[in-house]
Amino acid sequence: MKNKVVIKDRDEWSSLANFIGNMIAKYADEIDFDSLPDPDVYLQKRYIYESYKAYMRYHHPKTK
Repeated sequence: MKNKVVIKDRDEWSSLANFIGNMIAKYADEIDFDSLPDPDVYLQKRYIYESYKAYMRYHHPKTK
């Protein structure tokens, strides 16, 4: 294990945090984090979509 953080104060979440950290360390090579998509692109697309929806609601309200 390359990076290990030691926390002196343990609480009820410490066991879960240790488990998650160990699972990430164990499967990091198989997960291949470098091949995951860039979250900034997704967030930008979502922002554009939400802005467009707001624009259309404001400029083209539904008529009954």
